[in-house]
Amino acid sequence: MSENPWFRPPRYYHWYRFGPGELAFLSELRKCTATWTIPETHSEVLRNEDEAALVAVAHVNDPERGTGLATFGVHMAGPTVRGDLVSGHSYAMYYLPKEPTGLAMEATGNSRILAETAAAWFETVLQKPVVRHEWDHDGQVYARLYVFADTGQELVGMYDEDLAPREVTAALLTYNYGVDRSWVDVGELGRFIGPTRTVQVWGRPLA
Repeated sequence: MSENPWFRPPRYYHWYRFGPGELAFLSELRKCTATWTIPETHSEVLRNEDEAALVAVAHVNDPERGTGLATFGVHMAGPTVRGDLVSGHSYAMYYLPKEPTGLAMEATGNSRILAETAAAWFETVLQKPVVRHEWDHDGQVYARLYVFADTGQELVGMYDEDLAPREVTAALLTYNYGVDRSWVDVGELGRFIGPTRTVQVWGRPLA
């Protein structure tokens, strides 16, 4: 039987000075994930340098293109664990959003209860179906948009103005943002033209 790949302790875990409660949580979390059958994805354990919390994260990517789609994470501090989509940061720091999303989780209890709750949450969110919408023009992809198929929540988008039809770019201008309104909101593209194709790239099979 292969070694459990989920949430391995960091190689230099002593740098983070994990306390007994945090190490107990991590041990229980790995026990809970040892029997997972979901596709393996990169996970890591660390501590944000400005927070007194153990942080465990798992990343979801498009296996075909290698595009990072979402990072799910939990912060364990004392008797509380909180989980949500997290924002990746330079130097491997991951922060929970100031306003919880619809995927947020929070629980209190001992290390075993926190680990069981966190593991159940991770197992659920890591199986959320993700689809990739693509728009073609003259045989080339000029826009991509990844969304959670079950909720429609947008994750990552790409728009190449040089490849896109001029009339589509002009129609989207109203929805652009940024200082010079140059950042295209790909999520609004469906108002004007449907995707050329939609492909599921991650998660449980769609019905």
